[in-house]
Amino acid sequence: MIVLVVALAPLMLGFVLIALIARYSPNVPRHAAPVPGQADDDRPAITADEFEDIIKELLGALGMEIVFSSAGTGGVLELTCRDPRPLTGGRLLVHASPVVGAGQVDAAEVLGFADSVRGDMGALKGIFIAAAGFTDEAHAAIRSTPAQVELVDGRKLVELVREHLPDRAGLLESYRSFSGDGHRHARANQPSGEDDPETSAGLAGD
Repeated sequence: MIVLVVALAPLMLGFVLIALIARYSPNVPRHAAPVPGQADDDRPAITADEFEDIIKELLGALGMEIVFSSAGTGGVLELTCRDPRPLTGGRLLVHASPVVGAGQVDAAEVLGFADSVRGDMGALKGIFIAAAGFTDEAHAAIRSTPAQVELVDGRKLVELVREHLPDRAGLLESYRSFSGDGHRHARANQPSGEDDPETSAGLAGD
């Protein structure tokens, strides 16, 4: 009996420590801290239909052919596209979310998408579009995965729309989280653009 108690004691202590850590460890913030002097963004959230239209129009303007699309809760889109260029083209997986209320996309979400891209043997790369943006941990995590995944936040999306769908840029910027002066997570310390290689070229599969 004593041997059993001695054997179980470390296990019970481990469970207690896990419970204490889960209870008292601070949560990683998923909302960017406001910049001093920055006004609240009181623009309306983009509608699911408007977001879907802009994403599909943008992909078409970039020369991609949409072969499959589905819309889920909150207007989240899952698309399979084909880049028809003979040498550099191929199949691309696109995950696009207009949801902003839940905060920035975290590492677990982008790694889950990266696993889907890596598991699809025919996929050239993945594109994760999120109006809410991404945490620092998400940017760091995507650099550590072997899957080729491009992260596109609201600011990058506006830049792409300005370049390829200039007539739609004004409409997009009338919605919350879409503007050319967006900012990264409060704990970001990289120079802006470290994760911004030629975005339009990346989306086109180069």
